[in-house]
Amino acid sequence: MKKYVAILVCLAISLLLVVSTAMAFTGTYTPGIGINGTVHDLRAANTGLSYPANPADALDRICVFCHAPHHTYRLSTVDPATGTGPQAPSDYTYLPLWNHEVTVQPFTQYTNGPDQPLSGPKHANSGDNFDKIGAVSLLCLSCHDGTVAVNQYGHAPQDLKSISSGGGTIALQYRIGKDGYLGNHHPIGFDYAAVVAADPEIIDEDAATLGSFTVSSLLYNGKMECATCHAVHNKNNSGEKLLYRTDKNSGLCLSCHDKGTVEP
Repeated sequence: MKKYVAILVCLAISLLLVVSTAMAFTGTYTPGIGINGTVHDLRAANTGLSYPANPADALDRICVFCHAPHHTYRLSTVDPATGTGPQAPSDYTYLPLWNHEVTVQPFTQYTNGPDQPLSGPKHANSGDNFDKIGAVSLLCLSCHDGTVAVNQYGHAPQDLKSISSGGGTIALQYRIGKDGYLGNHHPIGFDYAAVVAADPEIIDEDAATLGSFTVSSLLYNGKMECATCHAVHNKNNSGEKLLYRTDKNSGLCLSCHDKGTVEP
Protein backbone atom coordinates (compact mmCIF):
# COMPACT_ATOMS: atom_id res chain seq x y z
CA MET A 1 0.00 0.00 0.00
CA LYS A 2 2.79 2.42 0.94
CA LYS A 3 4.38 1.72 -2.42
CA TYR A 4 1.23 2.83 -4.26
CA VAL A 5 0.89 5.96 -2.08
CA ALA A 6 4.50 6.86 -2.85
CA ILE A 7 3.86 6.41 -6.57
CA LEU A 8 0.75 8.61 -6.38
CA VAL A 9 2.67 11.32 -4.52
CA CYS A 10 5.42 11.27 -7.14
CA LEU A 11 2.85 11.52 -9.93
CA ALA A 12 1.16 14.46 -8.19
CA ILE A 13 4.48 16.28 -7.76
CA SER A 14 5.35 15.64 -11.42
CA LEU A 15 1.96 17.02 -12.49
CA LEU A 16 2.48 20.15 -10.39
CA LEU A 17 5.88 20.68 -11.97
CA VAL A 18 4.42 20.33 -15.46
CA VAL A 19 1.60 22.80 -14.67
CA SER A 20 4.05 25.27 -13.11
CA THR A 21 6.27 25.07 -16.18
CA ALA A 22 3.30 25.57 -18.47
CA MET A 23 2.24 28.68 -16.54
CA ALA A 24 5.69 30.25 -16.43
CA PHE A 25 6.54 32.84 -19.05
CA THR A 26 9.15 31.40 -21.40
CA GLY A 27 9.87 34.53 -23.44
CA THR A 28 8.32 33.08 -26.59
CA TYR A 29 4.73 33.12 -27.82
CA THR A 30 2.90 32.67 -31.09
CA PRO A 31 2.26 35.98 -32.91
CA GLY A 32 -1.31 36.94 -33.65
CA ILE A 33 -3.20 34.64 -31.28
CA GLY A 34 -3.92 37.07 -28.45
CA ILE A 35 -2.49 38.52 -25.27
CA ASN A 36 -2.45 35.36 -23.13
CA GLY A 37 1.08 34.24 -22.35
CA THR A 38 2.75 37.31 -23.87
CA VAL A 39 4.84 40.02 -22.22
CA HIS A 40 1.62 42.00 -21.75
CA ASP A 41 0.00 39.16 -19.82
CA LEU A 42 0.91 40.44 -16.35
CA ARG A 43 -1.02 37.94 -14.26
CA ALA A 44 0.66 36.25 -11.33
CA ALA A 45 0.15 32.97 -13.20
CA ASN A 46 2.54 34.24 -15.89
CA THR A 47 5.28 33.76 -13.35
CA GLY A 48 8.34 34.83 -15.30
CA LEU A 49 7.19 38.46 -15.35
CA SER A 50 6.93 38.96 -11.56
CA TYR A 51 4.50 41.91 -11.45
CA PRO A 52 1.91 40.63 -8.96
CA ALA A 53 -0.96 42.88 -7.97
CA ASN A 54 -0.91 44.32 -4.46
CA PRO A 55 -3.16 43.11 -2.92
CA ALA A 56 -3.17 39.92 -4.93
CA ASP A 57 -5.99 39.75 -7.47
CA ALA A 58 -8.23 36.83 -6.52
CA LEU A 59 -9.48 36.67 -10.12
CA ASP A 60 -5.98 36.80 -11.66
CA ARG A 61 -7.14 39.21 -14.37
CA ILE A 62 -5.17 40.30 -17.43
CA CYS A 63 -7.11 43.37 -18.56
CA VAL A 64 -7.29 45.18 -15.21
CA PHE A 65 -3.62 46.23 -15.41
CA CYS A 66 -4.58 48.68 -18.17
CA HIS A 67 -8.37 48.75 -18.51
CA ALA A 68 -11.47 48.64 -16.31
CA PRO A 69 -15.18 49.03 -17.04
CA HIS A 70 -15.83 51.69 -14.37
CA HIS A 71 -14.19 54.70 -12.65
CA THR A 72 -11.24 54.99 -15.04
CA TYR A 73 -9.48 58.17 -16.18
CA ARG A 74 -11.55 61.08 -17.47
CA LEU A 75 -10.49 63.63 -20.08
CA SER A 76 -9.02 66.89 -18.78
CA THR A 77 -11.83 68.74 -20.58
CA VAL A 78 -14.40 67.27 -18.18
CA ASP A 79 -15.56 69.47 -15.31
CA PRO A 80 -13.48 68.33 -12.30
CA ALA A 81 -16.64 68.18 -10.19
CA THR A 82 -18.33 65.87 -12.68
CA GLY A 83 -18.14 62.11 -12.49
CA THR A 84 -15.77 59.80 -10.59
CA GLY A 85 -12.27 58.55 -11.23
CA PRO A 86 -9.17 60.68 -11.78
CA GLN A 87 -8.79 63.37 -14.42
CA ALA A 88 -6.02 62.67 -16.92
CA PRO A 89 -3.34 65.26 -17.79
CA SER A 90 -4.20 67.33 -20.86
CA ASP A 91 -1.91 65.37 -23.21
CA TYR A 92 -3.97 62.23 -22.69
CA THR A 93 -6.58 62.73 -25.40
CA TYR A 94 -7.06 58.99 -25.95
CA LEU A 95 -8.31 57.04 -22.93
CA PRO A 96 -9.65 53.55 -23.81
CA LEU A 97 -11.16 52.99 -20.32
CA TRP A 98 -7.61 53.53 -19.07
CA ASN A 99 -6.99 52.16 -15.58
CA HIS A 100 -3.20 52.23 -15.24
CA GLU A 101 -1.35 55.09 -13.57
CA VAL A 102 -0.01 57.48 -16.23
CA THR A 103 3.39 59.07 -16.66
CA VAL A 104 3.76 62.84 -16.40
CA GLN A 105 7.39 62.73 -17.49
CA PRO A 106 8.41 65.36 -20.11
CA PHE A 107 10.22 63.75 -23.05
CA THR A 108 13.10 64.76 -25.30
CA GLN A 109 12.27 63.74 -28.86
CA TYR A 110 14.48 61.83 -31.28
CA THR A 111 17.37 63.58 -33.00
CA ASN A 112 20.05 62.18 -35.29
CA GLY A 113 22.51 65.00 -34.61
CA PRO A 114 23.37 68.56 -35.69
CA ASP A 115 25.19 67.40 -38.84
CA GLN A 116 22.17 65.63 -40.31
CA PRO A 117 21.59 66.34 -44.04
CA LEU A 118 18.81 68.90 -44.33
CA SER A 119 18.17 68.59 -48.07
CA GLY A 120 18.92 66.43 -51.07
CA PRO A 121 18.88 62.62 -51.45
CA LYS A 122 20.48 62.03 -48.03
CA HIS A 123 17.87 64.08 -46.18
CA ALA A 124 16.53 61.94 -43.34
CA ASN A 125 15.25 64.49 -40.87
CA SER A 126 12.01 63.92 -39.03
CA GLY A 127 12.76 66.49 -36.33
CA ASP A 128 11.06 69.43 -37.97
CA ASN A 129 7.89 67.36 -38.42
CA PHE A 130 7.34 66.58 -34.73
CA ASP A 131 4.31 67.99 -32.98
CA LYS A 132 4.19 66.05 -29.72
CA ILE A 133 4.12 62.42 -28.67
CA GLY A 134 0.62 61.12 -29.24
CA ALA A 135 -1.66 59.98 -26.44
CA VAL A 136 -1.50 56.35 -27.55
CA SER A 137 2.29 56.37 -27.12
CA LEU A 138 2.00 58.08 -23.73
CA LEU A 139 -0.10 55.12 -22.57
CA CYS A 140 2.73 52.78 -23.58
CA LEU A 141 5.31 54.98 -21.88
CA SER A 142 3.34 54.86 -18.64
CA CYS A 143 4.93 51.46 -18.12
CA HIS A 144 7.90 51.66 -20.43
CA ASP A 145 9.56 54.86 -19.22
CA GLY A 146 10.03 53.30 -15.80
CA THR A 147 8.62 56.18 -13.78
CA VAL A 148 5.40 54.32 -12.93
CA ALA A 149 5.16 50.80 -11.53
CA VAL A 150 3.84 48.21 -13.98
CA ASN A 151 1.47 46.89 -11.32
CA GLN A 152 0.10 50.27 -10.21
CA TYR A 153 -3.50 50.51 -11.31
CA GLY A 154 -7.05 51.26 -10.22
CA HIS A 155 -8.57 54.35 -8.62
CA ALA A 156 -11.13 55.22 -5.96
CA PRO A 157 -14.02 54.61 -5.83
CA GLN A 158 -13.24 51.24 -7.39
CA ASP A 159 -13.47 48.17 -5.20
CA LEU A 160 -10.27 47.96 -3.14
CA LYS A 161 -9.67 44.49 -4.59
CA SER A 162 -9.34 46.16 -8.00
CA ILE A 163 -6.72 48.70 -6.93
CA SER A 164 -3.04 47.72 -6.89
CA SER A 165 -0.25 49.73 -5.31
CA GLY A 166 2.48 47.43 -6.60
CA GLY A 167 5.97 48.88 -6.95
CA GLY A 168 7.53 46.80 -9.72
CA THR A 169 8.99 48.92 -12.52
CA ILE A 170 9.88 47.54 -15.92
CA ALA A 171 13.29 45.96 -16.51
CA LEU A 172 15.95 48.29 -17.91
CA GLN A 173 16.21 46.45 -21.24
CA TYR A 174 12.55 47.26 -21.92
CA ARG A 175 12.69 50.80 -20.53
CA ILE A 176 12.00 53.25 -23.35
CA GLY A 177 12.51 56.90 -22.50
CA LYS A 178 14.39 56.48 -19.23
CA ASP A 179 14.88 59.93 -17.67
CA GLY A 180 12.55 61.26 -20.37
CA TYR A 181 15.18 60.80 -23.06
CA LEU A 182 13.90 59.48 -26.40
CA GLY A 183 16.71 61.05 -28.44
CA ASN A 184 18.23 57.69 -29.42
CA HIS A 185 15.02 55.70 -29.81
CA HIS A 186 13.01 55.36 -33.02
CA PRO A 187 11.08 58.62 -33.48
CA ILE A 188 7.40 58.72 -32.63
CA GLY A 189 4.81 61.48 -32.81
CA PHE A 190 5.86 62.75 -36.23
CA ASP A 191 3.76 63.46 -39.31
CA TYR A 192 4.47 60.51 -41.61
CA ALA A 193 3.29 62.18 -44.85
CA ALA A 194 5.50 65.21 -44.16
CA VAL A 195 8.52 62.96 -43.75
CA VAL A 196 7.64 61.07 -46.96
CA ALA A 197 7.57 64.42 -48.78
CA ALA A 198 10.99 65.41 -47.40
CA ASP A 199 12.84 62.09 -47.45
CA PRO A 200 13.20 60.17 -50.76
CA GLU A 201 13.99 56.94 -48.90
CA ILE A 202 10.71 56.67 -46.99
CA ILE A 203 7.99 54.62 -48.67
CA ASP A 204 4.58 56.18 -49.30
CA GLU A 205 2.17 55.41 -46.48
CA ASP A 206 -0.42 53.83 -48.77
CA ALA A 207 2.07 51.59 -50.56
CA ALA A 208 4.10 50.34 -47.62
CA THR A 209 2.84 47.34 -45.69
CA LEU A 210 3.28 46.20 -42.12
CA GLY A 211 2.15 42.60 -42.37
CA SER A 212 -1.28 42.80 -44.03
CA PHE A 213 -1.68 46.52 -43.26
CA THR A 214 -0.63 49.67 -45.03
CA VAL A 215 1.32 52.09 -42.90
CA SER A 216 -1.50 54.64 -43.18
CA SER A 217 -3.95 52.23 -41.55
CA LEU A 218 -1.67 52.02 -38.51
CA LEU A 219 -1.00 55.75 -38.09
CA TYR A 220 -2.72 57.80 -35.38
CA ASN A 221 -3.99 61.11 -36.71
CA GLY A 222 -1.44 60.71 -39.50
CA LYS A 223 1.42 60.24 -37.06
CA MET A 224 3.70 57.34 -36.35
CA GLU A 225 3.36 56.12 -32.76
CA CYS A 226 4.44 53.07 -30.75
CA ALA A 227 1.32 51.16 -31.84
CA THR A 228 2.16 51.72 -35.52
CA CYS A 229 4.68 48.90 -35.22
CA HIS A 230 3.53 47.00 -32.12
CA ALA A 231 0.21 45.17 -31.73
CA VAL A 232 -0.06 45.47 -27.96
CA HIS A 233 -2.72 42.75 -27.66
CA ASN A 234 -0.90 40.37 -30.02
CA LYS A 235 -3.73 40.34 -32.57
CA ASN A 236 -3.57 40.65 -36.37
CA ASN A 237 0.23 40.64 -36.26
CA SER A 238 2.78 38.14 -37.52
CA GLY A 239 6.06 39.25 -35.98
CA GLU A 240 8.04 38.72 -32.82
CA LYS A 241 7.90 41.21 -29.91
CA LEU A 242 4.28 42.05 -30.79
CA LEU A 243 5.37 43.48 -34.16
CA TYR A 244 2.90 43.69 -37.02
CA ARG A 245 5.55 42.13 -39.23
CA THR A 246 8.61 40.05 -38.41
CA ASP A 247 11.92 41.83 -38.65
CA LYS A 248 13.55 38.76 -40.19
CA ASN A 249 15.89 40.06 -42.92
CA SER A 250 14.93 43.53 -41.60
CA GLY A 251 11.45 43.11 -43.04
CA LEU A 252 9.88 45.47 -40.52
CA CYS A 253 12.40 48.26 -41.18
CA LEU A 254 12.03 47.86 -44.93
CA SER A 255 8.26 48.23 -44.67
CA CYS A 256 8.82 51.98 -44.32
CA HIS A 257 12.45 52.62 -45.21
CA ASP A 258 13.20 52.29 -48.94
CA LYS A 259 16.73 50.95 -48.56
CA GLY A 260 16.31 47.55 -50.23
CA THR A 261 13.86 44.69 -50.63
CA VAL A 262 12.48 42.24 -48.13
CA GLU A 263 13.98 38.80 -48.66
CA PRO A 264 11.95 35.65 -47.97
